[in-house]
Amino acid sequence: MKNQIGHEKIIGFFLLAVMLCLSACGAPAEKEDARQPEAEEPVEENTLPGTWTVPEGWVKAEKYSTENKIFYVEEGHEEDEQPDNISLEVGTNRYSAEDHMNFRVAIVRQLTMQASSVGAELTGEGTFTAQEDVLYMFTISEEAVVTKQFYIVGDQRYCLVHLTNFTGSESAEEAARAIADSFTWE
Repeated sequence: MKNQIGHEKIIGFFLLAVMLCLSACGAPAEKEDARQPEAEEPVEENTLPGTWTVPEGWVKAEKYSTENKIFYVEEGHEEDEQPDNISLEVGTNRYSAEDHMNFRVAIVRQLTMQASSVGAELTGEGTFTAQEDVLYMFTISEEAVVTKQFYIVGDQRYCLVHLTNFTGSESAEEAARAIADSFTWE
């Protein structure tokens, strides 16, 4: 699925993305293999109901991470004012995994409502993770930043891998995709 939404409908979403960053800093397509070298072990013990691998060269941003939301930055950029960053959190919803299309519609509706005044472009697509879970990806392109959200669909829950890319780094997008692709529900 590829979806474009008018610029006037993107503002609210962009503001939400910025707030998320600042707070702690339709049919699926075929599966793509966008991988980055991964760490040998899954991420350290956490309270999120899942496991994932963190690509080599990315480290946990301790000063922004909380019990419910974990942030990663590229090694060596931990003290940058606006580092490219990837956050990971799990939320709940009313949709079963089989009802993922209605979940997608709800996400698009929410993003559209929130995006009423930012001059940005919203696109979306769908695929699967390595575990064959439905994966929806939304990209919000604005002049100074690109935000990419990866929603891994579970049964009445989702995992959100959220990339805020200030530098336009392809490796940051690859790292976020690798984290999303490796995510396994517990």
